[in-house]
Amino acid sequence: MQVSVSTIFEILAFLASIYFYLAKRNKVVLYFIPFLFLTVAIEFWGRLGHFQESFTKMAMYNLFTTVEFIFYSFLFYLHLTKSSLKRTVLIFIPFFLVAVSYNLIFIQGLNKTFHSYTFLLGSFFIVIFCCCFFYESVLPERIDDQLSKQPFFWIASGLLIFYLGSVIINALFEYLSSNDLKQEGKNIYNTITRSLNVILYSTFCIAFYLCPAHKKTYSSRS
Repeated sequence: MQVSVSTIFEILAFLASIYFYLAKRNKVVLYFIPFLFLTVAIEFWGRLGHFQESFTKMAMYNLFTTVEFIFYSFLFYLHLTKSSLKRTVLIFIPFFLVAVSYNLIFIQGLNKTFHSYTFLLGSFFIVIFCCCFFYESVLPERIDDQLSKQPFFWIASGLLIFYLGSVIINALFEYLSSNDLKQEGKNIYNTITRSLNVILYSTFCIAFYLCPAHKKTYSSRS
């Protein structure tokens, strides 16, 4: 089985999450371990797994990308500070789950095709959440903080690039897969998609490296 460069970076990010959690015991890194394990497992299952007619590879990716949006939204809920923005994230999560469920049951289907409608919706909100984080980062009370040393800055940057790029490339998918550009368009689509994955998982690794170590506290003996 040929392993793509993007898959290698997914595996590296997963291994980095384990290493830096063991070294630093940081909760944010801990949250990434099961998520990245699932990411790698889905990648290999998609390549090697056998699917029944009632559950196709497309259904697996539809469900997994839904989990991705919920996970990333949860991270933004943890890192945004304004209560109004945190409330927006909390409202988005159940709203998105309802939208995905309706789309997969009544519109695009679970097995038929990729849930591009709700993927676009989720991508839009993740980009908005990224912008909210950057907005909070330049507020007067935080203007002295060095962004490049903040772990979540790298995560938000990777997500912003990834989802902006994904929206653009998916919007052009039908054109790239047309008869005139069928093979060349497919190559362009795969190259850009894999490059976006490399960027995303590279920023995760940088964030894990920058995460502060959990400081142990000891209660004084009486």
